[in-house]
Amino acid sequence: MAQLITIMIIVLPLLLSSGAAKAAMKQSAAGGEELNGLIAQALDRNPDLKAAEARWQSFTHKIVPAASLDDPRLSLALNNFPVDDFSPDKTPMTGEMIRLSQTFPFPGKLAAKKEIATQKAAWYREMYQETKIDLVRRVKESWYTLFFQDRNLEQIDASLKLLDDLILLTEKRYETGKGMQQDVLKAQVERSTLTEQHLNVEQQRQTTLAGLNSLRAMPADAPIAIPTAVNPEPLSESEDQLLEKAVDRRPMAKAYRALIKEYHAQKKLAHLNYMPDFSIGAAYTFRQENRIDNGVDFASVEFGLTLPLFREKRKESEAESAAGEKMAREQLDDFINKTRFAISDAHAQMGKNAKLSSLYSSGIIPQARQSLEAAISGYQVGRISVLSLLDTTLKLYRYEVEYYRALSDLGRDVARLEAAAALSTDAIAAPGQTPQPVVPVENDTPTEK
Repeated sequence: MAQLITIMIIVLPLLLSSGAAKAAMKQSAAGGEELNGLIAQALDRNPDLKAAEARWQSFTHKIVPAASLDDPRLSLALNNFPVDDFSPDKTPMTGEMIRLSQTFPFPGKLAAKKEIATQKAAWYREMYQETKIDLVRRVKESWYTLFFQDRNLEQIDASLKLLDDLILLTEKRYETGKGMQQDVLKAQVERSTLTEQHLNVEQQRQTTLAGLNSLRAMPADAPIAIPTAVNPEPLSESEDQLLEKAVDRRPMAKAYRALIKEYHAQKKLAHLNYMPDFSIGAAYTFRQENRIDNGVDFASVEFGLTLPLFREKRKESEAESAAGEKMAREQLDDFINKTRFAISDAHAQMGKNAKLSSLYSSGIIPQARQSLEAAISGYQVGRISVLSLLDTTLKLYRYEVEYYRALSDLGRDVARLEAAAALSTDAIAAPGQTPQPVVPVENDTPTEK
């Protein structure tokens, strides 16, 4: 009777904790507010994101200079002064000349240069947006990983407490001749194994916490509140729908389209470089009275153009731009292929983990609890040993750990899909972030010629 009371004292907290876990399964998603706060902090503080924003702004400021004319040239010349005494009134050709000139590129060149700078700025803008999306994904994945690690540690701690009680029980049974030393040793080995697991998970949690804190520019050991229950919702879109959204909305896809346009504009500029640039100028010469005339001032106007004689270098520049455009198109196709695989893999993983979490919550864990209750009854009448009861109880703990693992993996799968399809681009604005950029990026790309 005393042993039965001891067993009930040991196992009753287990059943209660399992019931609490079962109730937690039915809760709606918890911790959403905390997660959103972490995302907002990361978007506001992350140095890599700030660097990407500054890089984009830097290239945005290059658009106006690229579309502007070169500065006019103003010069002063002292013409035809005799070298014997440098007298300004000795010869009729002596005078001080002021000259102003301006160079004009061939029509279309400035527009091509502006397009190149605009698309380069668009590339960095989309890279900034891509960094944003990736940062949100990393925060979510780390947060769900912490959730699992915390629940895992809780389950291990409860299992260790149970083992400590069972070890005492088996030792007493062995001392009174009612048990075997094998039972004691097996319980002790099981406890050592769980202790090792606890150390490993604790170290992994420290690493995950440090990584998450680094994303929000906080000390590595800054505490983060993680809820005891989460309920990530699987996405309802199909793989094809997600891929369509990714191709249309993903900043990286837009960045490659901007790169295609940039190389297309470079190719156009390379073709225009076969044409000459022009320059016009005006000059005024101040003269003094001399031995021949009264020193009337001179005025002059000039017109010039460049001679694009070295056509080989222009040919190579045009070929370089064409190759660059082809490269960008292939990179876009490669990105779409990789995105298709990433979406397919994450979508399959999401479906599996959604089914697993449902299976554990509605099937395996309730059945394991029933098995534990039956084991307690069997132990009462002497049909099973204390070690069989131990195995049954630890199985229930492991099933609960696997349930939390499935929930955590489901949350990470959803985060990966949201990032791959750019589903959260409208929801990641944070205080301090730059508003919508002024550089447009269209989905269409130049047609290859």
